[in-house]
Amino acid sequence: MVYIVGLDIGGANIKAVKVSTDGRNVQLVSNVREYMPIWIRGVEGLREKLSVIKDRFRIESSRYFVGVCMTAELSDIFYTKDEGVKKIVDVVEEVFRDAVGRFYVNYYFQLVKAEEAKANSITIAAANWVASAWLLEKILPSHGLKDAVFIDIGSTTTTIIPIVKGRTIIRGRTDPEKLIFGELVYIGTLRTDVTSIIDRVPYKGFYVGICREKFSLIGDVHLILGYIKPDDYTTETADGRGKNIENAIARLARIICADKDIVNIAEVREIARYIYEVTIFKVFQALIQIRSWLASQGIDLNNFVTITAGIGKHIAFEAARRAGFTKIIDIEELIGYPLAGVIPAYGVALMVLDKLGATNANST
Repeated sequence: MVYIVGLDIGGANIKAVKVSTDGRNVQLVSNVREYMPIWIRGVEGLREKLSVIKDRFRIESSRYFVGVCMTAELSDIFYTKDEGVKKIVDVVEEVFRDAVGRFYVNYYFQLVKAEEAKANSITIAAANWVASAWLLEKILPSHGLKDAVFIDIGSTTTTIIPIVKGRTIIRGRTDPEKLIFGELVYIGTLRTDVTSIIDRVPYKGFYVGICREKFSLIGDVHLILGYIKPDDYTTETADGRGKNIENAIARLARIICADKDIVNIAEVREIARYIYEVTIFKVFQALIQIRSWLASQGIDLNNFVTITAGIGKHIAFEAARRAGFTKIIDIEELIGYPLAGVIPAYGVALMVLDKLGATNANST
């Protein structure tokens, strides 16, 4: 039995998947999504968290491999992405030193070893979208699908990947490029500061300007509106207080320099509803940008399917519907596992499995 660990190392969360294979069948063994704010806990915290995940996965067999994609290199604890990639690779190499092989995803849809990853760090930085795209290219044909737009909304960001005739046709490879082309939207379900999304909110029949302090995160909005439960609110809150409705209302009230004694629950709920709608519109804008580009290439958009993933699937669904997509599918319907929040980790695990199969074939 061979085991493969897929890791998606983000700045706020680490997603990990363990799969096994006997050479014929592939089985999902376990998966985790752990909050790990690297800007607070640092590289040592990353080392400790990966060690905990390794222990939790009970990797006792020497026959295991590791696949890694990352976005944590953007954290401001690193002076550059190059520094970030190199330090993250070093930590992975140390923690999983007993693995048979360790591989890193680059934006050329390749798996490379540590030395090459560090030598070409820009191709490794934020390449987790590749793992998702690779996975989609593999599974779409078996479901009779070839034209799709993938929307993955996590705690911090939104990734959008267009696929035409079964092939990924992105225009951006790095994060700055993806921001230009609408393939990356820096808006999420938990960590986004609400004052970075809006400049006014409805209040007592008027629109009132906001206080640009980090008083409330978008997680408060989704909690107040019932789109997430307290257990889903895995990040820290803006004020360090609890993750219940009462505290969320108190935090959101502060963005108009008020408090829960000045505004009532119904008023705060309408403020939350407005922020939620603006959030959807931000993703909608990116989808329309991508649709516009596809249309300019003479691509028929009528048969496209939208595939949603991440803890912000509800946002993705609404944005896709408003952008004109009529067929919307949850990624879990395609892969058969409840892995919507860890898709890149699952994708990179299967990339490694595919590489091992190709390697075995070449060696024979």
